Amino acid sequence: MKNNREEYSEKIVREFRRIKSLGFVPSNRPRNLHGGIGNTFEDHLGVAENNFKDPDFEGFEVKSRRELNSSYTTLFSKSPSSPPKANNILKNRFGEVRDPNFPVLKKLYASIFGNRESLIYEKYKMRMVVDRENEKLILMVRNLEGEILFNDTYWTFEALKNACKKLKDLFVVYAEIRIIEGLHHYHYNSSSVYFEFSFDEFLTGIEDGRIMFDIRMGVHKNPEKANYGTTHDHGSGFRIQADKITEFYLDELTIE
Repeated sequence: MKNNREEYSEKIVREFRRIKSLGFVPSNRPRNLHGGIGNTFEDHLGVAENNFKDPDFEGFEVKSRRELNSSYTTLFSKSPSSPPKANNILKNRFGEVRDPNFPVLKKLYASIFGNRESLIYEKYKMRMVVDRENEKLILMVRNLEGEILFNDTYWTFEALKNACKKLKDLFVVYAEIRIIEGLHHYHYNSSSVYFEFSFDEFLTGIEDGRIMFDIRMGVHKNPEKANYGTTHDHGSGFRIQADKITEFYLDELTIE
């Protein structure tokens, strides 16, 4: 009897080779130069008889090699476990007024790593600290003299593990690109499947600086809207240099 991994792999191989046999196919996202390869591939998966939208493929992530050559990609967005509305607290306490047209509205934009301290607005130092004993990831804020100002912000390992579930398996597709009658066309000629995203490696990636937490806390600035002056989170989350994401998987299958 085949296990789920074998059935999963056979289905991926079969569907990839079917799409490869189509030759050059037009982009379904002509305005999306980087994501068009992956999106178009997903669309072709969706019209297959054995379609990849069945429960066995929930959370299946498709990326193109072009996407993985970009600078950074978001793994997932996840608000801290504590305190409630932590990002808003950080913005109000350590953010700054950055727009002279809105002198009372603070913003906080910061890229925070585990292998070094990030200097924020020439006033604060922020760093991620992996506390394996207490199973927490702590966002530590110090002043320029090294005194701890705030260390109440943290994620539990359990919350991070749940967020990592969407990354469980990764499908990277490679395509030859041609412009035909002004439109990008893709021939999918090879792919790699990466199985079992490693949470332990995720923690190590934070510690060695491969993964960062990006805070992007702005403010809604339209005075005619009810949300004027409230926090606008532009997608704070855990990000990685895109070409390093495959380092976090335990197994690989290459399909020609």
